[in-house]
Amino acid sequence: MKNKSTLLLIIGIAVILVGAVFAYNKLGALYTPENYLPSGTTESDKPKIDAPDFAVYDMDGNSVLLSEIGKGKKVVLNFWATWCKYCKEEMPDFDEVYKEMGDDVVFMMINLPYTRGESVEKAKEYIAENGFSFPVYFDNDQDVYQNYDVSGLPATYIINSDGTFFGYTQGRLPKDALVNAINNAY
Repeated sequence: MKNKSTLLLIIGIAVILVGAVFAYNKLGALYTPENYLPSGTTESDKPKIDAPDFAVYDMDGNSVLLSEIGKGKKVVLNFWATWCKYCKEEMPDFDEVYKEMGDDVVFMMINLPYTRGESVEKAKEYIAENGFSFPVYFDNDQDVYQNYDVSGLPATYIINSDGTFFGYTQGRLPKDALVNAINNAY
């Protein structure tokens, strides 16, 4: 009797595991970063939510306000750290898009120097070693991180030219999804 109960328990666990793997694979494809950022929506399709203003520090230690550098332009906010594998994977794409978009879009690559041994020095070294040209900022005071409720890295927000949120995604953002989101923002 005990062997039969053990066998049924093992079969039950196996069925649950197979079901979980199937559900993960099937549903995971539906929830990619491309699906978090809306495409084809219009201004009237969704409510406007103002992006909170904040101050960060540039590479020279100067305080910079979102409201000043992003005024009247689309803004890409990307939160990253050097210890983050997916941040590093997406950064070359962000740099390419930054170069392609020129002055039409404001990029704010915001480093979080207080996470997991990260520092301003490590971030500056990483940017220099890789020759990235996008502007890098530092959330030294942890204001942006907390106000934007960043719970994992990388995290990317797209802000419309009127200062309202267009979309958000957490995780690696492929180049085509980034370009699509920027082009669909207003």
